[in-house]
Amino acid sequence: MPCRSCGHKIYPEISPVIVVAITNGDKILLTKFLTGYKKHALLSGYVEIGETLEDTIKREVSEEVGLSVHNIRYYSSQPWAFTHSLLMGLTAELDKDLAINLETDEISKAQWFDLEYD
Repeated sequence: MPCRSCGHKIYPEISPVIVVAITNGDKILLTKFLTGYKKHALLSGYVEIGETLEDTIKREVSEEVGLSVHNIRYYSSQPWAFTHSLLMGLTAELDKDLAINLETDEISKAQWFDLEYD
């Protein structure tokens, strides 16, 4: 965007963020944040400089719940103006059915839920 006074061009900052739906057969992993938003949510995280979306997912899943994933697929995206972010939704499948090793600095709970529920 050019400044109307001097013509200097300003490029807004955009922070890429992944949001991933992790499945294990007919189950999906949902989490709860430690503070703020109180409802269940998918895992998410900011993409670091030089990182691919796939690398970000693998890192965030490993850091936050101690699991590993494969078959990562792009789903959709949307801008999120409040944090100058671009949310990129992806899906992934669990590698091994291991116990969740919760990282408690950001997340208070992580749990598997049935995909089919009323």
